[in-house]
Amino acid sequence: MRLSAVLMMIITAVGLCAGTALAETKIVYANYLGLKHTTNPALERFFARVTEETNGNVVWEPHFAGSLLGGKDIPSGVRDGIADGGYMVGVFVPSEMPVDNFLTDFSVLNDDALALTGAINELVLLECKECDDEYREEFKVQHLGTYALTDYLFQCTSEIRSLKDFKNKKVAAYAAWAEMAKGMDAIPVNVPSAEYYEALDRGVIDCAIQSITNQRTRSMGEVAHNVILNSLGGYVGGSLMNVRLDKWNELSASEKTAVLKNVPELISDSIFNYINLDIEVRAEMEAKGNKFYEVDEDLASYIKNFRENYVKTDAPAKGKERGVESADEIGKTIVELRAKWIALLDERGRDPKTFQKLLWEEIYSKVPTS
Repeated sequence: MRLSAVLMMIITAVGLCAGTALAETKIVYANYLGLKHTTNPALERFFARVTEETNGNVVWEPHFAGSLLGGKDIPSGVRDGIADGGYMVGVFVPSEMPVDNFLTDFSVLNDDALALTGAINELVLLECKECDDEYREEFKVQHLGTYALTDYLFQCTSEIRSLKDFKNKKVAAYAAWAEMAKGMDAIPVNVPSAEYYEALDRGVIDCAIQSITNQRTRSMGEVAHNVILNSLGGYVGGSLMNVRLDKWNELSASEKTAVLKNVPELISDSIFNYINLDIEVRAEMEAKGNKFYEVDEDLASYIKNFRENYVKTDAPAKGKERGVESADEIGKTIVELRAKWIALLDERGRDPKTFQKLLWEEIYSKVPTS
């Protein structure tokens, strides 16, 4: 009897181990962010947390810095199964991702990265079927989250102070910022952000639009010594974290919950890295002689007026031109959600833990797991 009991225990243990091995789901993740980029460590921590909380059943194979797929190739590469998820950015493939490209037009509204992050994730995951369908139907992925960046600024190889100084300057710009550049008689150029350093260094572009952090993380401070402090908004849109539906559906409800519960910390880590680094990097680059300054009144007024008018009129119109059926409704919802999140943050607090809690309560606890 005792021998039989021992054998049964061994057989059960072996069976459990075999079941665990069979249950393991490996998710291949690709992004184009440079190896020094602050978001990559946040992703690695996210991967580790999920693997630990699923007892090793969900494992990740990350490929950063375009080592598997470049920015333009990630959406199709994920759809075709080269990767199981990745940083999908519609501005690189506007014809393939018209809805996400439309959302990016509202980047000019982003003067509060925390509020816009909450608004965009709530929009895509809970409020906008057309947004969700683009990921789910066209690319066969479950969108899980993204984040808005801190203020984007013109970073240039020469000192620019007025509207006339921008005439014929080549500016790496997309979406609304491309229209802004045209209005200044500059020439917008579509260059992936991973290539900004080389493009600036070789004179392919004269200015790029990025957050201060990229003076270090993309080494732009080595070639773009002039940073205009007038805010241009900050990038929103894309899908930093997503998982192919076939992989997502392999996960149990508890495993999906483990993923969802850890997304708020991934998002918060990514944003606060930018907030803190913007301060640190500016001080570092100023010490090296780079200039950070406000522009003359004519250019300052142009930038302010452009941002205000673009969201009201141009963004919805362009969305319709791209085939976004509910462009007006989506635009209205973004504005409403932004106001909601500003109010929540002002009431509850803007520290990382509070922000994570709000993301879970308002969004991720409501995402279906079955």
